[in-house]
Amino acid sequence: MTRRAGVAVASLALLALAACGGGSGSGGDGDSSLTIAWTSTPSELDPNLYGGNPDVYLGHAHMGTLLAYDIDVDEDSIVALDDLEPGLAESYETSEDGLTYTFTLREGVMSEYGNELTADDVVYSFERMTSDPKTLQSSVLLPTSNVNIESPVTKVDDYTFTYNLTAPSAQALTILAYPILGILDSTEMAAHATDADPYAAEWLATHSASFGPYVVDSFQPGTEVRLKASDSYYGDAPDYTDIVIRAVPDGSSRAQLLVSGEVDMISEPPIDQFQTIEDGANTSIFEGPDIFRHNWTFNTTDPALSDPRVRQALSHAVDREAIVDSIYQGYAEPAYTPQSPQLYDDQPETGAYDPDLARDLLAQAGYADGFDLQIAFSAERPGPYAENIARLIQSDLAEVGVNATLNGVAAVADFQAGVSGKKYQSFLYTERPSQPDIGFGLFLYLNSKSVLNTSGISIPRLDEIALETLRTAPGPERDALIEEGLQLVADNEPIANLVDVPALVGINDSVGGYKPLTSGGFRFEKLTKE
Repeated sequence: MTRRAGVAVASLALLALAACGGGSGSGGDGDSSLTIAWTSTPSELDPNLYGGNPDVYLGHAHMGTLLAYDIDVDEDSIVALDDLEPGLAESYETSEDGLTYTFTLREGVMSEYGNELTADDVVYSFERMTSDPKTLQSSVLLPTSNVNIESPVTKVDDYTFTYNLTAPSAQALTILAYPILGILDSTEMAAHATDADPYAAEWLATHSASFGPYVVDSFQPGTEVRLKASDSYYGDAPDYTDIVIRAVPDGSSRAQLLVSGEVDMISEPPIDQFQTIEDGANTSIFEGPDIFRHNWTFNTTDPALSDPRVRQALSHAVDREAIVDSIYQGYAEPAYTPQSPQLYDDQPETGAYDPDLARDLLAQAGYADGFDLQIAFSAERPGPYAENIARLIQSDLAEVGVNATLNGVAAVADFQAGVSGKKYQSFLYTERPSQPDIGFGLFLYLNSKSVLNTSGISIPRLDEIALETLRTAPGPERDALIEEGLQLVADNEPIANLVDVPALVGINDSVGGYKPLTSGGFRFEKLTKE
């Protein structure tokens, strides 16, 4: 994990930028307020209505979770499956068969509305999560963790409940630290429920109602969120009592607002502004470990791309080192493994730059003279540099006889619809599994039944392995399944992983305690004033 700082710069554009997006950052002046600029902010607050990553990021502030991510880990390591600590639950016990966890809640924990946390709140929250089979909790997180959807939790007494599984799971505990599985104040929720809206969705869309370190003080959908430290939080009082999060879509504006001191942190600092941030008097690029990857996904139902030799040839044709050096300015690593190396050691190698091997594989597949290929991309994902990546790939492919045409899709919604509908022959994309488990990643992106299998790959044995991995407790048996699955992915390569991207934020040097989580967010209450 690295923080890079440099020398001061000045800019006459700062006043205009502050007017369009800034507020009043702490700027190291010792006050207790923090201002953050994100590319976007949530359009609603209901954890059942997942509207994108900002929903999760903000949830780390106002949602109280049964367990919490322990960020006291090695600086070069991600916060992984076993890095958990007590949250709303002070302890738990595991049954011998690994199917039942008995949790004991902290006593005396109060919501912002003065209602005490009990097992009734836990039961209510899980009932609400599973009331709609389309929620992210019901459709992905709970099923892949083998949680019994029909009876996920059972009340024992006011401060005790059981968490019920149908099979052992490596990630059943870690999802309990994920904010959209946070616990709601059922008493306050009931006060806003109606016959037409029994789970008070309309009210919760604009209000917080949990037991987290912060409460939502004001909310402007898609524009701004203001947080205040909760007076009733069970943990230590955070250093920052007030936090303002603003949506500033333009990357250059975010960078300049940070350098000017108008904001204290920014998400997704644009690569072309890194030097400006590093040269700021009080600003740095914070770089930490992550499982974030930028990739090139192949539509495996396409006639040419259905042959794994063709997909491997295309992957071997790409010079990843050149992409890292020219596009990412060294702030990334070439990706040569089926899954993030942060998730599992000793993976088979994929995509080593070898144009001669690429030509041989194309010839074996019947494409000695090459073929025509389309590459779609969006400036939203992987980012504004997507076209430059596509042009480098286009140039590399020309060297092995493949004629690539580029399709830049301006509308984000149109691009996402094309990806989901498998309308593109190939496309540039990103992936970051929300849970730091390689079995979860194998299922999420490569199982034929997963809604996030955007390549259309269907390998029966890989499907079996992904499901069996999710049902197997950590140990040698699970490792053997994972290694077989990884080899199948390497042999078929439905996704050419291009680069492993670290967690990158722009940050004022007065802000400490930042540790990235694999959700893409961070623990707000752990931030410190330096």
